[in-house]
Amino acid sequence: MRRVERTYTLGDDDAIARLKALADYWRTKHGVNCEWSDSTARLVGRKLGVKYDATVVVGAGVVVVEVEVGLLAEKLGGPRYVERKVDEYLDPSHSIESLRARIPT
Repeated sequence: MRRVERTYTLGDDDAIARLKALADYWRTKHGVNCEWSDSTARLVGRKLGVKYDATVVVGAGVVVVEVEVGLLAEKLGGPRYVERKVDEYLDPSHSIESLRARIPT
């Protein structure tokens, strides 16, 4: 199990909206299923033999992602990819509109 912890200066609602946009991106691009309950999300999926299973908790200026990846995802850089995408979507220099525009159609 990998744990990624990031702080943010955005409001909690904005951070959640941004991470929901990221979840929508992953759903469309990688087939990852996401269910939100308040400020907690569960993401589960599999693509080309790579399994994804993660929990995301958002609040009080901190995002905690706990992700379990298989050996193949580990070797392909899955945890670094998750870190990079979370950082990108929490970056206040990107508008929520520009992040949502990245979701493949």
